[in-house]
Amino acid sequence: MGACLCKPKLGQKRLKPRRRVPASSVSSPLSDAHLIISDHFDCGVNEEYRFIDGRRFHNVRNSKYMMPCDDDELDRLHVLHYICRFIWQRNYSAPMHDRLSSGALVLDIGCGTGTWVVEMANEFPNSHFTGIDIAPVFPREAKPENAQFVEANLLDGLPYNDNTFDYIHMRFLITAFSKQEWERALKEIVRVTKTNGIIEIMEDEIEPRNDGPISRLLHSAFLSDLLSRNIDTTVYKHMTDILMNTRQLTNVKLEEMSTPFGKWAGRIGALLAENTANIFRTFRTKFSSFLGLEPDEYDKLLEAWHCELSEYKPYNVGYRFLATKYK
Repeated sequence: MGACLCKPKLGQKRLKPRRRVPASSVSSPLSDAHLIISDHFDCGVNEEYRFIDGRRFHNVRNSKYMMPCDDDELDRLHVLHYICRFIWQRNYSAPMHDRLSSGALVLDIGCGTGTWVVEMANEFPNSHFTGIDIAPVFPREAKPENAQFVEANLLDGLPYNDNTFDYIHMRFLITAFSKQEWERALKEIVRVTKTNGIIEIMEDEIEPRNDGPISRLLHSAFLSDLLSRNIDTTVYKHMTDILMNTRQLTNVKLEEMSTPFGKWAGRIGALLAENTANIFRTFRTKFSSFLGLEPDEYDKLLEAWHCELSEYKPYNVGYRFLATKYK
């Protein structure tokens, strides 16, 4: 999910301002026990939100993205950012350091809490960073001067001219698009990328490898829900082909990273597992119904899943795709 700097919509209700600090000043959850994102981000309230089982979701008609846009989800996304940065040991893989240092225009699609944008903007003050998302859950005021956020839906077309950005970054949208929508999205991304500009896309496999029967049972509910909405749950398998089929990209590269999954693997493995557990908890009613379980039975299954991870010792696989626009 991402964010935006947008004009308030007509009829939009506004919450009282909350205390905010720049995301860059918040310590990494890899060392801190907990972070309350609601203290730092103004989520806003408007008629486009819908509420299910006490969780707040976007109500964008043509978006298949299933995750909530409330405080608990912002906590999850914020922690996921730091997990990702620790695993890859950097916020990006594109060969962009020199251009970012001298000054570049950067777009982060599906920016969510805006943590990546804020960190990158602080690291590269000569460049300008824009984050977009379908839900305005990003920082509104406490952000670097070279960062802005825009509420926009990629599938509706990006509000930018052709050949605008030097670097486009996108991640964690595997639950958002069908195969056809990925193709549309990539075509639009290429359109706003400058010649010789670089596109970087990062996605993780939904289900850990080498997992046990409880894990496969829980993930069957998750995957079935995604497939029922025509989500491409294995886009990483043919992302390279999608990029090449635009006929405007070259130097397409793939980086792969495997990470142990579960408490048995230490701090990062435990955080990865808890991140997935939070998704299972979010859809407790839906997934327990799919599995034919009472809610309390589902809770016990989730507890057993944590124990199973230590027995099977699964691992998570993530991918970063890079491509350069040549025309």
